[in-house]
Amino acid sequence: MPAVPNKIKRVLLDVNVCIDIIVNRSLSPETKKELFAVFIQNKSEVFVPAFSIDTVYYILNSSMKIDKQVAKNAIQKLLKFTKLLHTTDETIHKAFVSNFSDFEDALINSLAETNKMDVILTNNISDFSKSSLLVYRPADFIALFK
Repeated sequence: MPAVPNKIKRVLLDVNVCIDIIVNRSLSPETKKELFAVFIQNKSEVFVPAFSIDTVYYILNSSMKIDKQVAKNAIQKLLKFTKLLHTTDETIHKAFVSNFSDFEDALINSLAETNKMDVILTNNISDFSKSSLLVYRPADFIALFK
């Protein structure tokens, strides 16, 4: 069932999308601009799981060999237009009892459900096949608003 774009206000970014926004990995600069334009036009609230920040930093610095200060600055820029979602006893418990095979994905989904997100943006749609929420790749999300 296609979503009504004006009803999609609360967006949770998966770790891979955060990294793509920072380093233009899977998102072209043009697609990134379009994504931000959609967020602004739609007056979306954009969220990131707080526990993902260390993962983003680790991947940028250790795996991608980006300088520590450059990685920190890039994450700080990301945090200027996003809000952090923090785990609670409830979100962790829901993740443990969920039918997700990957705990990190279960925790992201639990955070999204508990905090009433409208959509999860990820590059790995199949990781969220058991989610009750709308799940889109960034390009597919942008297409909803065209």
